[in-house]
Amino acid sequence: MLKKRLIPILLLKDFNLVKSKSFEFYQSVGNPFEEVIRFSEWEVDELIYLKIGVNTQEKFFQRQDSIIRSVDDEYTLLNEVNKNCFMPLTWGGGIKNIDQIRKILRNGADKVSLNSVAFENYEIVKNACEIFGKQAIVVSIDLQKIDNEYYVFTNGGQFNTKKKIDEYLKYLNDFPPGEILIQSINEDGKGSGFDLNLINKCLKISKIPLIFCSGAGEYIHFVEAFKEGAQALAAANIWHYKELVDLNLKKILREKKIDVRK
Repeated sequence: MLKKRLIPILLLKDFNLVKSKSFEFYQSVGNPFEEVIRFSEWEVDELIYLKIGVNTQEKFFQRQDSIIRSVDDEYTLLNEVNKNCFMPLTWGGGIKNIDQIRKILRNGADKVSLNSVAFENYEIVKNACEIFGKQAIVVSIDLQKIDNEYYVFTNGGQFNTKKKIDEYLKYLNDFPPGEILIQSINEDGKGSGFDLNLINKCLKISKIPLIFCSGAGEYIHFVEAFKEGAQALAAANIWHYKELVDLNLKKILREKKIDVRK
């Protein structure tokens, strides 16, 4: 049986590292170059960087001491991050075409995460899987729970596609990427736990490896989600506010008889 995976997510806004809440409130929390060094020292299983686009409704609180002024474009940033990244690296956000995917992989990413473009033009995902191998392609899905139904949102969580997650996952089963990253807008940044109902629902439908994100605030939340059947869990904010998260969390998971990587 495959070991369970723990994956930190680092959110980038204007090349600065931020934490988020409900896809609307963002606060600068650090330097993306320093964080990758810390995670490499911890020997985390994998690492995901996601760029956040412009949202006219959002509020962004930026620390002046964390502003990155020496980076001209995302490829420069990725190349610099890659120099100190010694674990599988996924890069996503704002990707629109095959050329961007090629440049991202050439600059050090192992996988590319595709969100809005995957929903709007799935031919790009199919082509990317053929060209680079589906192991390099992750489809990211942002969901919002409305009246007990989960709907797919695009454009940074601003546009409701009106498509339910059941339908989208069934479609992806026929044209599978390597993995699917599922994020809950409702639970984002709240620290009240993963949406266990969502995990259970998606696992019953998808034939593709799933990574669940959003809601982790305490170590027990990972225990609950893994016991619900999740094979991979990702989180962002918790990694910024607890010391040695990876080491301490894995220790607790092993005590609970949950098989994780060393």
